[in-house]
Amino acid sequence: MKRVLVIGDGQLGLMLAEAAARLGLWLDRVSPEHCLLFHGTGRQGTALPHDWSAADYDIVTAEREHLPANALMARLAGHPGFGAHAAITTLADRRSQKALLDRLGIATADWCLVESQADIERFSRLHGGPVVVKSAQGGYDGRGQWRLDAARAAAAPAALYGRMIAERSVRFVRELSLVGARAADGSCVFYPLVENRHREGMLRFTLAPARAARGYQRRAEQMLRRIMDELGYTGVMAVELFEEDGKLLVNELAPRVHNSGHWSQDGTTLDQFELHLRALCDLPMPPPRTTGHTVMINLVGCAFDPAWLSVPHARLHWYGKEVRGGRKLGHINLQAPTLRALLARLAALAPLLDREHALAVEEASEGLRPPPTTVYPQRSQRAHILRSGAERVTG
Repeated sequence: MKRVLVIGDGQLGLMLAEAAARLGLWLDRVSPEHCLLFHGTGRQGTALPHDWSAADYDIVTAEREHLPANALMARLAGHPGFGAHAAITTLADRRSQKALLDRLGIATADWCLVESQADIERFSRLHGGPVVVKSAQGGYDGRGQWRLDAARAAAAPAALYGRMIAERSVRFVRELSLVGARAADGSCVFYPLVENRHREGMLRFTLAPARAARGYQRRAEQMLRRIMDELGYTGVMAVELFEEDGKLLVNELAPRVHNSGHWSQDGTTLDQFELHLRALCDLPMPPPRTTGHTVMINLVGCAFDPAWLSVPHARLHWYGKEVRGGRKLGHINLQAPTLRALLARLAALAPLLDREHALAVEEASEGLRPPPTTVYPQRSQRAHILRSGAERVTG
């Protein structure tokens, strides 16, 4: 069996290690910032020698696209088994990511490079109102993003001029995402489209499959397949999409396993973590089959509560991280054969959650009702006033 090294020691790497154990693969994780090596699912890291190399590993992959520029990463970038490095570099920068989409003719929100305050003012006037300004690199879960109009353009951090983009503010009906995998021979498999809801820019729950999205499935698959083919990418990739006026617009791309794919651990026959490893290791990739309906609820900034384990059919995935406000600490997958049964199971779980998470469950329950004929409340782009006078929005 092949030996795999994952760059990153967070929860995604840990869940990849759990999947590797099921497949009989040897998988280690490395912290590129702290130069620590974690064997398998172990939580105690070993300091790497200064001259350490990854020569013992057949494959190198990453649990995140934002990687440090240091000596260790320079060595890992040149590893012959790190085939996704070029794709990660392209997609980690919103400038090159947007340019890729434009070159492929894949729909995304109108955008421009922000090199000065005047660029924001001009772009805002062009689109008749506030636009979304994003740092080109870094920034996630709503960080590094602002909603500004021409009158407030000065609130954008001047230190980031040349390293920011501005996007047209999308009046979307809902946010969807698609997770798929591509093998080295170019064959692809996909999960069904899922529907995501955010609070304060952070994903709070995912409903799988998305309601009334069958007509979009093939279109989304064609988009993601074309992107992966263009990049020569092997492994799992996720695309976040906005539904606007019957069209799909690409919001963000993630060359890795993705938060909106966590539902697959309990709602499909083959989860995204195992699928990623199968693609990388040239193992069979049968199309995952969805079983019923699943809701994934992110647990953010809350302490572990054993009461969650008392709810039948609720599957807890706890990351074992230090509790901090605004930090993703785990998730709960709740699966049922029918929407009616899923609503009942959500109702049983809600009283065991704190107020903030109970509200997320309430929103999840709303999402199980028939699709409305009007636009959803734009929770994902609700304004949150910052001290600077700018507004933070979702990624």
